[in-house]
Amino acid sequence: MIILTAAIVAVCICMLCVAVLTAPPSPGPVFPPERENRGITADSPESDSYQQEAEKPVREHLVDSGTVPAVTDSNPMQEPADKAVPEQTENPPVSRQESVQDDSTQKYLPEKTHPVEPDNKTEPVPGTQPFQNYRIPQAVNNATLVFVFDDGGQNLTQLQPFLQLPFPVCIAVMPQLPYSAESATRVRDAGKELMLHQPMQAQNLSVNPGPGAITPDMHTYEIEALLRENLAEIGPVAGINNHEGSLITESIVKIGAVLDVCRTEGIYFLDSRTTAATAAPQAALERGMQIWERDIFLDNTPDRQDIINQILQGLKIANRDGYAIMIGHIWSGTTLTQILLELYPQLIQHGYRFTTIRGLYENFGN
Repeated sequence: MIILTAAIVAVCICMLCVAVLTAPPSPGPVFPPERENRGITADSPESDSYQQEAEKPVREHLVDSGTVPAVTDSNPMQEPADKAVPEQTENPPVSRQESVQDDSTQKYLPEKTHPVEPDNKTEPVPGTQPFQNYRIPQAVNNATLVFVFDDGGQNLTQLQPFLQLPFPVCIAVMPQLPYSAESATRVRDAGKELMLHQPMQAQNLSVNPGPGAITPDMHTYEIEALLRENLAEIGPVAGINNHEGSLITESIVKIGAVLDVCRTEGIYFLDSRTTAATAAPQAALERGMQIWERDIFLDNTPDRQDIINQILQGLKIANRDGYAIMIGHIWSGTTLTQILLELYPQLIQHGYRFTTIRGLYENFGN
């Protein structure tokens, strides 16, 4: 019995030893499959770039279908259309203008002196109220607007839209140009107020103001003779204003000669104020004459928004002083006339009045 028990114990010990010797080793630490040390490259399916490439066809399809907004490198944070920043409606404060149009950089060209808006430019449809976002103030002090359009005579095509404006305006025609006489006739026939847009030398002597110009070497009697020659071509006219002329209007003697002709002929003088140092007011004071001065240049730039801002400035001046004289140019073409056509009904609704320089004498003249 003892021998049998010993044999069984021996067999069990042998089986235990065999089991221990043949068991597999215990496992080591486990690595995540996506970062296991298996030599991952950019082309491997587990790489980030590969995953992005795999998603591309799906995203492009969603972008094309409008499900996902497109994102570009130049605009990684595109805003939806309904979050666009609204237009600014606040206007800058107004002051009686000392600003001038720099006539020293303008050059005279026989057919046109300034760029013209291309014919294919899209213009707003009349009646769409493009000014509804602007604060058009109610007219006070019998606010009266005077629009003067310079540089007539260079062609007839650009002139026509101004002749069709439904309110009184002044149109100033330059002398001794191919279309000067015909332009003057059309202005009179359209019932608009005609002016002689008299060329005068600018401070920059290299700038040619055009034919029939007053130059610094002229004596007063030569200035008077030249003016009468130009008036004979353009006239009868209601008044004269200067084209360029910063050098001449700063001379009290030479601008005084211009005023002498105006007084003799019974016509007015409008100072375009191309220089803040103009001597025209002093020359007029010495003669006991009333002259008029430009308040606003409408189209120093051809930009539509800039022109609108200038008109709004003019409204503030008119409400403060009773009237505002605003000068634009024929070469602005349909851009300027379209703006005025759109704005006109609203200005009338807000109580503004329209007249010419001659019309100002009724309420503001001596």
